[in-house]
Amino acid sequence: MKFSTVTIKNFFSYQGEIIYRFDDSNKSITLIIGENGFGKTSFINSIKIALHGVTKDLLSIGELVLTKSDFILGSHDKNFSGLLNRIAKINGENKASVTIEVLDDEPFIIHREFVISNTSYHEHLSIKDRDDTILYEDIEAQDFINYKISPTLAKFFFFDGEKIQTIADFSKDEFRQMLEDVLELDIYDHLINDSYNVIKKINKNELDPELRKRVLKHEEELNQVQEQLTSLTLKLEEESLVLNGLLQDQSELDQKLSKLKSKYKKPLEDAKRKLNEVINKRSDLLREFKELTYAQLPLLLSQKLKEKVNRDISENYRGNLSIAQNIIDLKKKEFLSMVDKSQQAQIEKIYDQIFNTSNSKLSVLFADSTKIELQYETFKNINFVKLLDDLASIKEEINTLQTEIHDYEHNIQMDQKEYEQDFKRAVSIAEKVGSQRTKIEDLKAELERLKQVEKNIKLEVGRTSIKDHKNSLAKLKVEALESAIKVAAEMKLKIKEDKRELLEESINAKFNLLKKEGYEANYIKLNSDFNINIYDINHRPMDILSSSSGQKQIIATSLIWGISEYISEEIPMIIDTPLGRLDEENQSLILTQFYPNASSQVLILPTPSELRHEGFESLREEVSQIFLLSNGGSATSISKQNTHDFFSTRYIR
Repeated sequence: MKFSTVTIKNFFSYQGEIIYRFDDSNKSITLIIGENGFGKTSFINSIKIALHGVTKDLLSIGELVLTKSDFILGSHDKNFSGLLNRIAKINGENKASVTIEVLDDEPFIIHREFVISNTSYHEHLSIKDRDDTILYEDIEAQDFINYKISPTLAKFFFFDGEKIQTIADFSKDEFRQMLEDVLELDIYDHLINDSYNVIKKINKNELDPELRKRVLKHEEELNQVQEQLTSLTLKLEEESLVLNGLLQDQSELDQKLSKLKSKYKKPLEDAKRKLNEVINKRSDLLREFKELTYAQLPLLLSQKLKEKVNRDISENYRGNLSIAQNIIDLKKKEFLSMVDKSQQAQIEKIYDQIFNTSNSKLSVLFADSTKIELQYETFKNINFVKLLDDLASIKEEINTLQTEIHDYEHNIQMDQKEYEQDFKRAVSIAEKVGSQRTKIEDLKAELERLKQVEKNIKLEVGRTSIKDHKNSLAKLKVEALESAIKVAAEMKLKIKEDKRELLEESINAKFNLLKKEGYEANYIKLNSDFNINIYDINHRPMDILSSSSGQKQIIATSLIWGISEYISEEIPMIIDTPLGRLDEENQSLILTQFYPNASSQVLILPTPSELRHEGFESLREEVSQIFLLSNGGSATSISKQNTHDFFSTRYIR
């Protein structure tokens, strides 16, 4: 399919009747060159409107969103003049139209016309043959065009190079629907929906009136619940995205703060552990020191006392199994000599009670000479000087460790002060995460409740539809249709997977031709839901949304080219601003690889500044004709250029 002529009359910047006549040449490319504002966008929008009318994507112009009526009639409040050319409107003309002659197996002519008044408009669409015989009109004509090129397919063939990267930003549902339409998987959805509609008609028309009323009521309730489910599901997805963003921020902040905490944490713990060990060791030494102080220090301080004790041990204790009674008596005598005589009798009685116990059969001595001898010898073997040195050394070690711990704690405090805002932010994010999780859990709970309500209503619908059913043939019809629905769903999944793999191969073949050397993305994958996924050479997933506009344009162009080749449709391709936001290397690849092979008819709408790229010179042999646009104030005119002269003067070899 090719465009033979495009006639634009009073559309946007085109005043009067402007005709583009395209050569039926083996060369695929036509250049339509013009500065911004000279009519390139008006040309491509006129084509879109001729084929599919005023669609939703045309109603968004930058941040401005128009109604269809605003778009056609114009809106003073929104500062938009409408579809009708401004000069034509001033001159009192009220008709705008686009006519496209299409070369196909059976050539045909598309004509869409708008008759516009101040407050209303009339739109008429017709398909004619070359003898000017009307074949289809309005709805039938639109169905015919949609069969040849669907509105979804048009998005892949008529696009703005500067905005093409938005295809890579499509939500998964939008992109999945586009691909399913392109791959003609929607026929299974139509079959399923038609089968459901037939089942509804059977239930309504072949049940008794009361059952029919109940079915209608339950279906209305079911529709309401399903609408709520759809709304809540979208809300849950939005809130989940918010939570994922918070968790990502939390993870990054936690990693940052964990590194800060661990910087001095282990050295501080090691120092505290070592300090505890040293303090325990000092406690043992102090205990030993106290014991020695009580027993040995007097001997160290008084040499005479030491000699006396040594002599006493040698004479009275050493070698004896027990202390002789005469020694105890002697000691008692010495002891009593040191107390007041008035108390001697009482003290002597107490002394005898302490050092001697007796019964009728046995007398036991209290003191044990071997223990006294052993204790004394033990005292003599202890190095008191070393003990003092050890205590002094441990004191220094404790001071050193305490200083070290203080320094670590000071450093931690300083770091915490420096990162105080990060700690506060961590607390804030944690609170938001908790709140977001609660919100999501509430949404999930409500979803589960609604799903149960939906299930109950479906059960009731089923019971109501089948209960007291008198027409057995109707039952067979319903069963057959339900089987058809099941088979159609299974067939769709099977064919979808087969086509997905082939489409993915086609897209990656084009991606390898277009990506520049050094671009880290290695291949594109479409999952079972036709979500776009990009992977590097190590098979690691990459984030499309964080890619540059140029990278997205290469990805989107690969998708378009791969889809175009896969469906094998001979559909004209129209590209406004062909170099988009690409860098020098990618521009060369697009010009040399994509545009010469994109379709059998490629209409490229560059600005003169884009033509400065030497890559256009490589298209010399692929260009069949060149149109130059000019504009004299809301009135676009065209002039056909000599291709040879154009390239010879612009690109001097």
